[in-house]
Amino acid sequence: MQKQPLLSIIIPTRNRIPYAISAINTILSIKSDTLELVVQDNSDFCELKDYVRENIFDDRLVYNYESIPLSFVDNFNQAILLATGEYLCLIGDDDGINPEILDAVLWAKNNDISAIKPGLQAQYLWPGANISSIATKVRGSTLTLAHFSGKIQEHDANEELLKLLREGGQKYYKNNLPKLYHGIVKRECMERIRELTGKYVGGLTPDIYIVVALATIVDKVIAIDYPLTIPGACVGSGSIDSVTGKHTGKLEEAPHFRGHDHYTWAEEVPRFYSVETIWADSVVAALNDLKRPDILRYFYIEKLAAFCLTKYPAFYSEILNGMYRALRLKGLNPMLGTLNLIRAVLSGPVADFFSRVINKVRLKLFGKSSVRFEEVNDIVEATDTLIDHLKVNGLSFRKIVAYNEQLEVGNKKEGRG
Repeated sequence: MQKQPLLSIIIPTRNRIPYAISAINTILSIKSDTLELVVQDNSDFCELKDYVRENIFDDRLVYNYESIPLSFVDNFNQAILLATGEYLCLIGDDDGINPEILDAVLWAKNNDISAIKPGLQAQYLWPGANISSIATKVRGSTLTLAHFSGKIQEHDANEELLKLLREGGQKYYKNNLPKLYHGIVKRECMERIRELTGKYVGGLTPDIYIVVALATIVDKVIAIDYPLTIPGACVGSGSIDSVTGKHTGKLEEAPHFRGHDHYTWAEEVPRFYSVETIWADSVVAALNDLKRPDILRYFYIEKLAAFCLTKYPAFYSEILNGMYRALRLKGLNPMLGTLNLIRAVLSGPVADFFSRVINKVRLKLFGKSSVRFEEVNDIVEATDTLIDHLKVNGLSFRKIVAYNEQLEVGNKKEGRG
């Protein structure tokens, strides 16, 4: 009988052949028999299938081609179903992996840890995928490595989920929540979600749905301020569209609805298409699927409306009508909702604005700037560049574990632990 892999890296892909090939070659270059790579391909044509058949001879690769068009969510479900590893990590076809992720997973297994949230300090921008917005200007072929502390901290998943709900389902990436997308979780946690809902993923945005579902399953999540994956962004990437504001429009125009014939949009969410509303809808969908109204009642409808109003004033009618409709359906006072909306604007978008200004000043005066490596042609080179940088600076996952263990011992001796 073949030994169960320690870790399955999962990649759902569709019509992005060059990026997927680069990701496959990079991950399979990791010399370990504890690793499994799962690629679920729903492309319109067979280029990737042909490439794999003719060029990949590695039994660690589990490749499946599905010619029937699937929704984004269904492709994720199929990909997770194929994985057999004890731990799972899902990435995009334009992303990469720090090989030290295997050290992290072995450490998690030895310490009975169910979920790890790594840092996202390493960000790769593919050639041609230039970002130019008010807040960000980066040209393609660039690996950006932000400062990281190496701290390892334990967080209560339920408390982090409540923080997310009180923010109207926004800024999930700032919370220390368990996640599968650029995170690490025990397979048994995903199986538990499937037992309760009949599927691994629902809603319209798989990564958000899984975050919320996992937070109801996992008690603790370990946040590690160290890059174990490399989020990438290529031409046409959703992350770039989010930054440049292309993810906005009428609800029926949302590409997320492809493959969903009779999808029910959440009553708590304004009926227009944006990053914020798609996220919020998937948050609500996860809690509804899990039958957790006890948690869903903390969803702050007015905070979601506040973020949407300040960012998308052209949709003010849809936002306000949606907020008041949702409040009435829940038996809440619409007039009180108006007062809550004012408070939400002040505690949400306004507070965030001043926080960003203060953080920028603090970073400029006292912070450590990020490092940029240019002329990085693909995720293979991005991965090699990250590995070389860590080695040159004497950094490794094992060293940060040792450092944190020493820190913990020191704190206990001083009576702080």
